[in-house]
Amino acid sequence: MTELRRSRSGRRLFVGGVVSMVASVAIVAGLLARKVSLVRAEGRARATDVAAGPHVRVARVTAPQDIQTLTLLGEARPYAAVTLYAKVSGYLRRILVDKGDAVGMGQVLAVIESPELDQQYEAALADARNKRVNADRFRGLAKQNASSAQEAERYETDAAVAEANLKAIETLKSYEVIRAPFTGRVTARYADPGALMQNATNAQTGALPVLTVSETGRLRVYAYVDQQDAPLVGVGTPAEITLPDRPEVRLASRVTRVSGLLDPRTRTLLAEVDLENRGGAIVPGSYVTVKLAAKGRGYPELPAGALIVRGDTTLVAVVDSSDRVAFRRVVVARDDGQSAHIAGGVAPGERVALNLGESVAEGARVQPVEQH
Repeated sequence: MTELRRSRSGRRLFVGGVVSMVASVAIVAGLLARKVSLVRAEGRARATDVAAGPHVRVARVTAPQDIQTLTLLGEARPYAAVTLYAKVSGYLRRILVDKGDAVGMGQVLAVIESPELDQQYEAALADARNKRVNADRFRGLAKQNASSAQEAERYETDAAVAEANLKAIETLKSYEVIRAPFTGRVTARYADPGALMQNATNAQTGALPVLTVSETGRLRVYAYVDQQDAPLVGVGTPAEITLPDRPEVRLASRVTRVSGLLDPRTRTLLAEVDLENRGGAIVPGSYVTVKLAAKGRGYPELPAGALIVRGDTTLVAVVDSSDRVAFRRVVVARDDGQSAHIAGGVAPGERVALNLGESVAEGARVQPVEQH
């Protein structure tokens, strides 16, 4: 009886083991079948993706614009700057201003002491007075017929010459006082009281300057326009001035004057923008960014990354409606590194590939990813 029970128990264990093994095999087989199915599906998807071509970023060619922005590096300079020299020789007796001082037009800045000129003035003054007295006396004698008219006329001439000489020396003496030629600020000082100042009108002497006065309330912003953009800029072109290190500073103005001639060395056109600077937002001498709202070129525009240079030829890869690539030769009118104006070869609205690799051939199918 005991042996019969053991036999039945063993058969049950055997049957259970077989069932478990069959179930495990079935599960493994199912998993393998699913994996094979996934691999096959992935292979089909990959094959489909390969057949569709590589993913390529594309952008639309934009229509010509009436206005285009030219971004240039400019320099802000004082509207006027004058270095003052002595026009008479002497010693610097007083200097009444220093660097950074604001000055008004006609304000006394420095005084020169010239003993030799003072002596010439005193002598000329005495001579003019004496000859005027003689001329008046002989004019009276001539009226009384006590002297000839010719002699009275000679004394009158002598008096006039002496008075003209006195006036010339008075003019020279006025140069002992150096005045501000306009309202501005002292931006440089070269001499101290007691320094020997020489007459700067004598080109043979190395005259020492006294001061430099600059008009900083107004600025001239100098910007240089490339030859290809020169026809687009003229007097009245809107301009915006910004500082690279202070982007919050934005000053609006217009082009005030253009040189009208390209610099023969750089082939650039000088454009000047007059700018009010009463608040001192821009320090004279600063580099600034000048944005000019210039006239449009009338050419379609596309990103510079679409250009493909092969030797002397410039191409773009146009992606047509069937997502196939066609290489076209284009004529670039302007390229600033970010965008390019195309004079011929593409039309507005067409899609062009960006940064296309060399592995993509003519007529190849691609998967365009539009850039916005």
